[in-house]
Amino acid sequence: MPTNRLSNHRGFSMLELVVVIAVMLIVAGMALPNFLNATHSVRLKGAVSDFATLLQTERIKAVGDDLYYSAYVLGGNPQVGFVDIYPQSAIGASGHGGTQVDPRDPLTPINAEISQQPVGRAPKTASLQALFLPPNAAVALYDGSVNPITFGPRGLPCSAPAGVCKTTVPAGDVAYWIFFQNNVTQNWGAVTVTPAGRIRRWLYTGGANATWANY
Repeated sequence: MPTNRLSNHRGFSMLELVVVIAVMLIVAGMALPNFLNATHSVRLKGAVSDFATLLQTERIKAVGDDLYYSAYVLGGNPQVGFVDIYPQSAIGASGHGGTQVDPRDPLTPINAEISQQPVGRAPKTASLQALFLPPNAAVALYDGSVNPITFGPRGLPCSAPAGVCKTTVPAGDVAYWIFFQNNVTQNWGAVTVTPAGRIRRWLYTGGANATWANY
């Protein structure tokens, strides 16, 4: 009698399937925290990068239009960063003074997991300052969450809102920094502007030996 070839093959037993599933769950459980941390890190980096790009757009527009423009973070959930450009009047004034966004204004939504924070809450600010300003630099350093980050026609920052810079304050007299925090991981990011108008991005990930790093 011919032998049934299929009789020599068998499937997995229930016990084997349970063991395989258990191993998969353990591996997934070990990988999940790393995946979540990476996701939170990407969101913080994205918020910082997007705001730095917004400032670069503001600078280019100020030079191209031969005007002063200011960037703000408008509160809400989520917060929104925007350059206050429109509406514009015949006498050269622009925007709403940072109180609202015009549909034509350059803007970037900030992920709801990220919030803009004042300088006073940020860690190791003296270390960060030393990384983008020379020691004992005779320049005023302003919190971009309090003083709107303003650029003029020469591509240099100014220490006051656009209307005041246009009439009374020379450009290139100040530097800026503005801070963002991930509300889940508590990690920090920052954007800095030098008196020469250079815009840089920074991350601070916490820990005993943590420091600010440019990226």
